Amino acid sequence: MSLLFLIAYTCSGLAGLVYEVSWTRLLTLYIGHTTAAASAVVAAFLGGLASGAAGGGVVAARLRPRQALQAYVGLELAVAIFALLLPLELRALTPLLRWAYADAAPGLLFPAVRLISCLALVFLPAAALGATFPMAVRWFSHRAANPARVSSALYAMNTVGAAIGSLLAGFTLIPAVGISGTTKIGMVGSLVAAAIVGVVVSRDRGDEADPRGGTAETYSQTQKPATADPARSRKRTRLTPLADTRAQAPTQAQPWLAIAILGLSGFASLVHEIAWTRILALVLGPTTYAFAATLAAVVAGVAIGSGAGTWLIGRLRRSAHAGVLAGVLAIGAITIVATSALAGGYVPRTIAHEIAAAPDSFNALVSSGMLLTSLLILPTAICMGAAFPLALAMAGDPAHSPARRFGLVYAVNTVGSVTGTLASGFLLIPWLGIPTTLAVAAFVLVFAALAIVALSDVSTVARNAGYAVSAAAIAALIVAPQWDRDLLASGVYLYAPFVPKGLDLETQLTAGTLLYYKDGAPATVSVKRLTGTTTLAVDGKTDASNRSDMLTQKLVAHIPLLLHPDPQQIAIVGLGSGVTVGAALSHPVERADVIEISPEVVEASRFFETENHKALADPRTHLIVGDGRSHILLSRQQYDVIISEPSNPWIAGVAALFTKEFFEGAKARLAPGGLICQWAHTYTISERDLRSIVATFTSVFPNATAWMVNDNDLLMVGSVDAQPPSLERIAQHWSRGQAAANLGEVGALEPFDVLSLFAGTGKDLRAFADGTDGGVDILDDDRMRLEFSAPRELHQASAGSNDASLASIARPEEAPELIRRVREQASMAQWRGRADMMARSDAYSIAYEDYIKALKMDPTDEAALKAFTRVALLTNRAQDALSWVKSLTMEKTSVQAQVSISKLLAAAGFRSDAIDAVAKACSIEPVAAAACEQLASLQADAGDATQLDAALGSLRRAAPDSAPTAYYTGVLAFLKGDANGALEAARRAVGIDASFAAAYDLIGAAHTKLGQADLAAQAFQTSLRFDPHDSTAYANLGLLALAAGRRDEARNYFAEALWLRPDDKTALDGMAKTRTHGS
Repeated sequence: MSLLFLIAYTCSGLAGLVYEVSWTRLLTLYIGHTTAAASAVVAAFLGGLASGAAGGGVVAARLRPRQALQAYVGLELAVAIFALLLPLELRALTPLLRWAYADAAPGLLFPAVRLISCLALVFLPAAALGATFPMAVRWFSHRAANPARVSSALYAMNTVGAAIGSLLAGFTLIPAVGISGTTKIGMVGSLVAAAIVGVVVSRDRGDEADPRGGTAETYSQTQKPATADPARSRKRTRLTPLADTRAQAPTQAQPWLAIAILGLSGFASLVHEIAWTRILALVLGPTTYAFAATLAAVVAGVAIGSGAGTWLIGRLRRSAHAGVLAGVLAIGAITIVATSALAGGYVPRTIAHEIAAAPDSFNALVSSGMLLTSLLILPTAICMGAAFPLALAMAGDPAHSPARRFGLVYAVNTVGSVTGTLASGFLLIPWLGIPTTLAVAAFVLVFAALAIVALSDVSTVARNAGYAVSAAAIAALIVAPQWDRDLLASGVYLYAPFVPKGLDLETQLTAGTLLYYKDGAPATVSVKRLTGTTTLAVDGKTDASNRSDMLTQKLVAHIPLLLHPDPQQIAIVGLGSGVTVGAALSHPVERADVIEISPEVVEASRFFETENHKALADPRTHLIVGDGRSHILLSRQQYDVIISEPSNPWIAGVAALFTKEFFEGAKARLAPGGLICQWAHTYTISERDLRSIVATFTSVFPNATAWMVNDNDLLMVGSVDAQPPSLERIAQHWSRGQAAANLGEVGALEPFDVLSLFAGTGKDLRAFADGTDGGVDILDDDRMRLEFSAPRELHQASAGSNDASLASIARPEEAPELIRRVREQASMAQWRGRADMMARSDAYSIAYEDYIKALKMDPTDEAALKAFTRVALLTNRAQDALSWVKSLTMEKTSVQAQVSISKLLAAAGFRSDAIDAVAKACSIEPVAAAACEQLASLQADAGDATQLDAALGSLRRAAPDSAPTAYYTGVLAFLKGDANGALEAARRAVGIDASFAAAYDLIGAAHTKLGQADLAAQAFQTSLRFDPHDSTAYANLGLLALAAGRRDEARNYFAEALWLRPDDKTALDGMAKTRTHGS
């Protein structure tokens, strides 16, 4: 019967974790994914467990063992009934939540109602779960000689079930059967536990005497059951000595000390768990798998530890329990410090190399990540698990019922867990950061260990050992290394595969300057400047920048606002860099509600005030630091336009912003004629997942329109009206407010630039969603399938295929009449302008094709030829571009065409042919300055002073007073060893053209040759101000830093140069020297 009961309690543990995961997911869908919201759910659940354990202990002590069994069955059945009713109760409470939310009005009303709602929903079922422990203890220990040991066995088996439940819920059940199905499986677990215990009840004919627990539950050798095996009896007496009850009895303070210690260990355990959840989000990515892996590792460790502790207390003298507990807690502190040291450098470095070696294997990443997670989290979790049975043994008291005392122990431990959860999210991580938060957890364990050895009756040896181990833990805290913030902020899990082969992985990932780094409750936010681009990253994943993302960040606001006849009230889900808000405010809107979940993102947005025009300071901006989904679902505000630009749906919690329920909620918030613009990415996502997003959106907004901003971003605009908005409005509203000027900042200079991005109608989108396999599932809140499937595509290069699939379903002949007319009548200048816009956003593939369209109309257009050549060189398409230029200019050539051909030939390795392509234009009158400049460039790159002198003669005839003429005069002087002459000529060049970056490089080189390092560095920095993608300047700055002994600085400069040109010989040689150069 004992075995049956252990099986039942294992099922109960499985069900309990399944309930916790399911209910947390379900409730946060309604009340938000903020720290406060999640904490309310956790506090209600754990608070219920604690109250149930404490109250259940009092009741269990008054029951006969068989009655306790019957009560246990009733509690399991009650939990199952509560679980069945919870979704209905939640729907019934939603109007109350909406009333309290009051459009995000400040105050305590909504937080209070949110907490009360969570208590109303999960407190009672959690209390019933908590009460099962003392009921189980009452029956399971009523004949036991060592109640603490059998109670610990119960706890261990329950935790084993919880570990299995965490794995099932986190990795399998929810994506397979949804939250509702997972909850039902938890109910099955509760019912199975109840049924098994019911069998135990029917067979139990045990002692019904002593309803209050009496001496049948005391630590007494005389109460041990008789055995027929004297040898086993002697062995048990030797391993569990209980003969001298008086000598072994605990002091009056010891039980309460043990209870207090378990409260501290519960606090430290949850602080440790939450901190590691955040660490794994940084190194494995903030996916649901990372969070599930953390939970599973912690619960598994507690299960192992509690099993080990159970074994120990059966083989130790009672007087040794306190000393061993102190040692376990001190060792736990040491493991926290040791693994924390690894987390700040070794862990992200290891993950980076794993991913770089096998970027396409998601299963390998998850497996290796989970293995590494287990190795790092298990030691501390095992210590925390072992502490529970050891503290139970200390807390046991012959004068008190084990059920009551151990129920209180369980409750205090759980209260400590609640406190640790709240302290981590609201105080420790936001105020102190993750590494110091772990240090706090370690310190709490050291304090607990010292309290035990100081206040308990332990031997001198045990006391000294406790002090020694505690001192070792404190020493480890003091000497713990600093975390490598640059590496942690680099998004190793995502960007390691992009590091060019042959370059040092860590150096390249940490290249650039970290401008901002802060651990917040929901995420770690950083801002970094690399090769002139400033990026904002959340948990290492770039969410905004002032370069390639600018076009999308602006158009996600401009397109719906231009399409709306008179937008006044707008909502923007997600602040990011604030560029979208700034774009929206360029229209004459009355109010913009901006909902951002992370306070740290709000802080970080100040680094983009130039680009966002200080949007947060605009009086029309109303910042709401909270959950965007809960605002849309609970607010009563009506909006003319809703702009939803969340992060990628593979991030845990973000998929909730792509479900049908969210889109329906958004539709309900739209005023008559209202529009919603939804962003979706086409990169690192499977076609099936992208089709699911499109299918879900069009199921709510069937007349949506699609806009492909570049080769990565899809915008879908939905309307509450039966018909889509008139596209004519884009031209009509182009000059409304400051919209035209704001659009001009990203190269969108006329309506054609936006209208040309039109990608399809609602019919086209539905055709894409249906595909050739009969369609895809609509995304819903229950299964949240995208959250589980999207992470599997993190390292897949899917953007091109998805773009092609989207383009293939759009039938040009069925496009709106305006779109057909715009495309048919587009001029060369318009295609060139669109190509310029795309090139500015680093969409070089699209720009390349657009320049070809422009050149087909006018092969002699110098601006198009020049830009086309530049894009071809940037994308390593010199050979292909060379064929195009030659074919386009066959009938009508030009000097610029010859210059382009020369540049492309040089890039392809045909230097002699490149010289021939422009030499003729430099030798006949009128001399073409552009050709002579290209010829001078070729000779300068070759370091041929004689040939450069000849080319310079032609250039002087063509453009004697130009900046290039002065510059190449300086280059010639430099090649001849005349640094002062080079300096004079280069200064003359920047006097003519202050933005001539190459001339500043020459000034820096001349100062370097003259031994003027400071002046040289200033010149190279000035060069980067005008051309932040000049690898030469970074390499030269690296050489200066290396010569000055600043190896870390030099390494960073060389790394930036190598991001721009992986084959830059100067940077490669310099990087090698940083590893051997003396300081």
